[in-house]
Amino acid sequence: MTPVSENASILLVDDYQSINQRLLQLTDREWDVLSFITDGLTTAEIAECLVIEPKSIENYKRRISKKLKIEGRSNLIRFCIVNRDYLRKLYILARK
Repeated sequence: MTPVSENASILLVDDYQSINQRLLQLTDREWDVLSFITDGLTTAEIAECLVIEPKSIENYKRRISKKLKIEGRSNLIRFCIVNRDYLRKLYILARK
């Protein structure tokens, strides 16, 4: 297994501007889902909070991964965990 920081933090170190541009392309709902992932919620928990079907959450996760060019659900979760504080700050800025 790859260490958590290796795959996840390389995105921000090697491609900082590009990842920021991709993050800013997320829709409001995608940001909501990303925020809940960052908080460690499961698909079912996110679906319950947003009052939508778990399948919809999986679709949002796929779209987020595609936009951020992150392959695999576990890498998306790693990215969110490693960059939790940064993503929270950017989430606040994106909502203004």
